[in-house]
Amino acid sequence: MSLVKRALAKAKGGVPTSIKSSAPATSKAQNRKSEHTEYAFFKAAIDSDLAQLKIFGDISDKADYKAKAIEKNDYIGYLNQYRLSGDNHPNLVLAWVFIWLVDLKRWSQAIDLLPLLIEQKQPLPKQFNTKHWPTFLIDQLYDDANWYLQNSCTVDELASMAFTLQRVIYATRNQDWTGSEIAGGKFYAIATKIEATLHNNGNAIRFGKIAQQINEKAGVKTLVEKLEKNLK
Repeated sequence: MSLVKRALAKAKGGVPTSIKSSAPATSKAQNRKSEHTEYAFFKAAIDSDLAQLKIFGDISDKADYKAKAIEKNDYIGYLNQYRLSGDNHPNLVLAWVFIWLVDLKRWSQAIDLLPLLIEQKQPLPKQFNTKHWPTFLIDQLYDDANWYLQNSCTVDELASMAFTLQRVIYATRNQDWTGSEIAGGKFYAIATKIEATLHNNGNAIRFGKIAQQINEKAGVKTLVEKLEKNLK
């Protein structure tokens, strides 16, 4: 049991699971109160972790602390419960854990949370200039994807990155890129280039055209024309 959940259980009186299962059904109001109590504990934990992070000057030390804090406090477990509960309120635990997962390049877990952030219109912490979750993710994911392209990675590694990009494309399929044309254009452009490298020309052409629709200066016009010519 995480340190946060131990504190939460103590605050609730430490009722064992077996006793809870036989207790009378709780009302929606009681459930809501319990969810907000749980959030308060996890919010206090994330605030404490953020304060601790200020002690470290080295990026690798910060990354190590974030990874350990995610596991120690079982933030992912809490967020899974939050998602399943249907609760919807400004949730800084959700925001910061997503940010940490992106920092740690744990793309799969981050992308799992992205639709919830978008759907609930969760605010980014005030420290960030962007107020747009897809843009925040893309700015970091783009650099990683571009590194894969520039460093002669294996086909399997490129295919894995292509799959990651496709998951983001699906999660943001209804996204209005107005005001974020540069981010949207470069995201679809890097997906185009990786798909072309893998000879998935159909996907490459489709993503390339979307990139140009979002931002005509996305930089893949020539590549798309070349791929279309080869298909003919």
